[in-house]
Amino acid sequence: MKKLTLAVLALLLSACSSQISLSNSTSGPTISETLERTMYLRGDFTLWDAEPHYILKPQGAGIYTVKAKFMTPGKVYEFKIADEQWSKGYNCGYKVQGVLKLGQPQLADCNTIYNYFSFVPSKKGWYVISFDYSDNRSPKVTITRQ
Repeated sequence: MKKLTLAVLALLLSACSSQISLSNSTSGPTISETLERTMYLRGDFTLWDAEPHYILKPQGAGIYTVKAKFMTPGKVYEFKIADEQWSKGYNCGYKVQGVLKLGQPQLADCNTIYNYFSFVPSKKGWYVISFDYSDNRSPKVTITRQ
């Protein structure tokens, strides 16, 4: 019995000596996330289907990108980033404002049903749509010209 008590006491003391290190960051903690499923760029140009050539590809640190060719300057292109089933938590449209401007990130809401992003290209060509999921509490979508 005495040996059992000593063994339990030793375990408790070793647990108490463990150290936990917390970062004292003024900006608060960031949760780095990776997506658990395949995500697609889905829009009026894909007839809202999940097409293989519009799969978002990981670029590291929670950043995913896909290229799209927009051929009609001045046309409003509407799209979302979503999984194949439009699942809750994986159906990402705009949170505050849906109009994307080149190089300006917009917050995404991944529980929305209707809030489509929109983009009006001034020139035809290839564009890169980036989905920043590095902080899953505030994912962002950005569009740039390739």
